[in-house]
Amino acid sequence: MKNIFISTIFIIFFTSFLSATIVVNTNLEEVYNLGDTITIPLKITTATDLINVKTSIELICNGLETEVYSEYFTIESGSEKEREPSIPLIEELLGRSTGTCKIKTSLGEEFILTDTFEISDKIEITTKIEKSEFSPGEIIIIEGDAIKENNKPAQGFVEISANIINYSKNINTIDTVKNGYFYIEIPLEKDAKAGEYTVNINVYEKDLSGEKTNKGFTSTKFTVIQIPTSLEIIFEEKEIEPGTTVKAKTILHDQTGEKIDSISIMTIKNEKDEILEQTEKQTGEYLEYLIEYNEPPKEWVVVAISNKLNAEATFKIKEKKDIKIELINKTLKITNIGNVIYNNSVLVKIGEEQLYLNITLDLDEEKEFILTAPKGEYQIEVMANGKDTLTQNVFLTGRSIDIKQASEGIITIVKHPIAWVFMTAIFGFVIFMFFKKGYQKSLFGYIKSKKKHKNNVEEHSKKFNSLLNFKKTKDKKLIDNFQNKAEISLSIKGVKQDTKIVCLKIKNFEEIDTSKIKETMGKIVNLTQENKSMIYENQENLFFLFAPVKTRTFQNEKLAIKLAQDIQKILTNHNKLFKQKIEFGISINSGSIIAKLEKAVLKFMSLGAIINSAKKIASNSEEEILLDEKTKNKLAREIKTEKKDIKGISAYSIKEIKKLGDNKKFLENFVQRMKEDKKK
Repeated sequence: MKNIFISTIFIIFFTSFLSATIVVNTNLEEVYNLGDTITIPLKITTATDLINVKTSIELICNGLETEVYSEYFTIESGSEKEREPSIPLIEELLGRSTGTCKIKTSLGEEFILTDTFEISDKIEITTKIEKSEFSPGEIIIIEGDAIKENNKPAQGFVEISANIINYSKNINTIDTVKNGYFYIEIPLEKDAKAGEYTVNINVYEKDLSGEKTNKGFTSTKFTVIQIPTSLEIIFEEKEIEPGTTVKAKTILHDQTGEKIDSISIMTIKNEKDEILEQTEKQTGEYLEYLIEYNEPPKEWVVVAISNKLNAEATFKIKEKKDIKIELINKTLKITNIGNVIYNNSVLVKIGEEQLYLNITLDLDEEKEFILTAPKGEYQIEVMANGKDTLTQNVFLTGRSIDIKQASEGIITIVKHPIAWVFMTAIFGFVIFMFFKKGYQKSLFGYIKSKKKHKNNVEEHSKKFNSLLNFKKTKDKKLIDNFQNKAEISLSIKGVKQDTKIVCLKIKNFEEIDTSKIKETMGKIVNLTQENKSMIYENQENLFFLFAPVKTRTFQNEKLAIKLAQDIQKILTNHNKLFKQKIEFGISINSGSIIAKLEKAVLKFMSLGAIINSAKKIASNSEEEILLDEKTKNKLAREIKTEKKDIKGISAYSIKEIKKLGDNKKFLENFVQRMKEDKKK
């Protein structure tokens, strides 16, 4: 019975409004953004009179109801009313309500709910930067699109900010967004620091009160690259002691002074602007160049090139006044090992007696002095340049304590022509007696066999020929008719150059028949003509000189190695094929020469002991290639070596060649230069 009553009440309540109808005609979008307006067309009809009936519209978002429209209607029976209330999605109405929403339309107690939709305050930003890397001083162009979540273009503002180190002020640019598009230019200063930077991009719209409504944020990155702006040359020491190494390196700076890793070409020139060394070096890596012990005090220059930037700096070779003092038995030898004329006094103390020597020595000049004193052992002390240089006990003889120059007696003889006549007569007498000795007969030995007498004469004659007859060895030559000739000159005005020398020593030169090895030696000559090395022949030694004045490059180490290997191969093959074997040794040396080309002949004068060193190392080679220390150091990256025990000189045999094959470009350039020279 209770259920029937409740149903009846519901029917009566519902029936009272059954004659009034509210119709909502609208198609809602799936998404709206703040600032949009939703229009709700309403139509109210009734079959009975309605007096002051409330019609309201509420926005329900995230469970929160906000009344956005209300009106009281009085409608006569059979009539209708229409309204088109608008719902502006603004903060005054919504607060900050966004999210999933519905609209509730009520007529009295009757209401209708729409489907759900979204209210958003988001703007999607798509940016485009023309490139990712910029140089200081360039303009960064940032453009983009700003589309609201309702797929309508934003109409508002874009704000771009970035923090670039060394910039005079932080970037903070504001511009407008029109029809969803923005375009910003950011000029970089010339001293902007290299690095990766982030640009923050904010796009937003404002309502009439100036409050931000829809908004979007994104960020993008760009890189400021290093630009070489200056090149600096730094010396470990700017005043160099002769006999030590000058060390210089380059530092390449970018727009803010930071270092840049790169390659530089460094050149050392002397006071005559002659190139002494030229090589590629990594920036920050020292170029080392040994200053000869007797190099005169001058100012030299280092020139560097890197990334189209040039730098030049000078260093000084200091004056060094120094001597070397040796005491061998009773002979005192004094040698100038400085780089200027030595003109000073040397104190020599023999026992308690003090004697002073006034010494004048040119560069590398040496003088010997004989010490005398009454027979006995004496302590010898020598002091030069204000310091003790030698203390030694020596047994001396003589009438009194004295010092005489060892060469005085000889010089006196040489100055008098009569002495020459006397010496010639003595020499002739010695030769006469040398021959006569073979024919002398004693009074009791007259009956010696004729055969023994003959043999005795032949023996003495052979000994005499071995001492005095050099013509046969002198006229003997390993090679004939070659064009790339080099000749030693004792006085020459030319250019000082770092030269690589390959020395080939024929050890069995005296026994070998050179006519039977002409073909083999001809192959070697042909090789040298191809690589522009010049040949200097000195009896059993052949020197192949790679001088920059001829090869037109300072990098001759690899060419020298290649020639030495080819010579070794040719001679090894010869010894396999022919009965006449060639015993040989090969060395490669580095040193300085004074060079000058005269009518296709290389005139040269060696500085230091490069020729003698090359001979000595080649003499100790057993058909292998030996390098001096300087050449070994130059080729340290390309070869592995093993030190050989040669008395007085450091030499190295080749164990492995690592990277000579990687120098294809260098060899191609060299071949190209040779072709160009042939055309001239």
